[in-house]
Amino acid sequence: MKNKIIPFILGFALLALWACEEDTQIVTMKENVAANTLAPLSGSTYTLSYDDGDKDFETFTWSVPDYGFEAAVDYTLEIDKAESDFSDPFTLPSANNTTATMTVGELNAALLGLGLTPEEAAGIKVRVRSSVNAKVSPVYSTVINLTVTPYATTFPPVYIVGDAQGWNLANALVLQSTGPGTYEATGVFQNNGKFRLFATADWTAQQWGWSFFSGGTIASELSDGGDGDSNFLFGGASGYYKVTVSLKDKVIAVEAASAPTLFIIGDAQGWDLNKALEMHSLGGGEFEVIGQFQENGKFRFFVSPDWAADQYGHSFFASGTIDSKLGDGADGDSNFLFNSTTGVYKLVVNINTKTITVEATDEPTLYLIGDDQGWNLGNAFKMTWLGGGKYTGTTNFTNNSIFRFFDRPDWSAGFGNFPYFEEGTISPQLINGGGNDSNFKFTGTTGSYTITVDLYNLEVDMP
Repeated sequence: MKNKIIPFILGFALLALWACEEDTQIVTMKENVAANTLAPLSGSTYTLSYDDGDKDFETFTWSVPDYGFEAAVDYTLEIDKAESDFSDPFTLPSANNTTATMTVGELNAALLGLGLTPEEAAGIKVRVRSSVNAKVSPVYSTVINLTVTPYATTFPPVYIVGDAQGWNLANALVLQSTGPGTYEATGVFQNNGKFRLFATADWTAQQWGWSFFSGGTIASELSDGGDGDSNFLFGGASGYYKVTVSLKDKVIAVEAASAPTLFIIGDAQGWDLNKALEMHSLGGGEFEVIGQFQENGKFRFFVSPDWAADQYGHSFFASGTIDSKLGDGADGDSNFLFNSTTGVYKLVVNINTKTITVEATDEPTLYLIGDDQGWNLGNAFKMTWLGGGKYTGTTNFTNNSIFRFFDRPDWSAGFGNFPYFEEGTISPQLINGGGNDSNFKFTGTTGSYTITVDLYNLEVDMP
């Protein structure tokens, strides 16, 4: 029985081998695969437009290379400057498709990435790379040459200078560009305050005022300043407003807004939301604060003291300018690492331009001087700095006594009278004392009280 089975198995094996030989096809690739053809576009010269950024540019179409057999080919569109050699081109993978389309905005970004200058015509060339696998040399299509003018995608800001800025160029409200000729910012506007726009923070710069916009659309809160400088006159209540400007359409809009906020939370605050260090808004996305920073301490910025709030860390500012005193916390949370010595520093942040500067400074001071101090500078009550613009202290107050705040015990340093805080929140135990100085007047019962002052939010609290 065993002898009969063996010849049968051998016969079946031979039959199987013969069947495999009949089914196997030997494929031979051409030794020299000719370049495929990239079809010409409808034109050869193009001027790209910012307003067309979301629209499709033309579709690139190409033929299939003849490898001598039906191959699965991966295609990649390559774009380079006319004078370059495709050694470092922009690439757009197209998988197995023989067409590729990109938007005007995507093409514009590619051209800027290659180093082309906005608003200047330049030559580019386009080809297709065809690849079967890593062991086979790629095939490159015919090249088409184009002349393209890309557009700018970033634009310089404009500035508002006026009464709210004390007509001080250094305090100019920066309006960041949102597109060609369009700008916006949130800042403080004063009732009956005047202002105009500047191309740069310079008195000799190009300027735009009431006369420029008079043929367009102007917010109802604004009127002609009538002063010979073509200033705007702001008729709304003093406070924060969002201003939107279009120089190309001669439109200026104003709407009430909340004061922008930004907080620092980190090691120096014990990562305690209740101890978040509030920064002072300067308008135009810029904030500043004086605070205590710890060597090797970490922190990041929060729009509000809430873990769910929008946050800005090292990765957000990486494409901008970061002061050398700050490093990357490299902890997965994009925290900053403070790599200078522990101490008091002034930190200025601009969210729009992604810049941060840090400089060592003295601890800020605030003094209370009034009737209870005998209006004697030597008896000035020094408050305790809590960080940022906050101060607190416990001292005696006499009914009907008057006082005000000073940066330092010097008569020239007085600033904090009742009108200074009127736009904020003032304890009901305090009223305007009147007179030439408009000092605070304490109306409560004589005794010891804790007074807390927030210079950023213009608050004076006496529980």
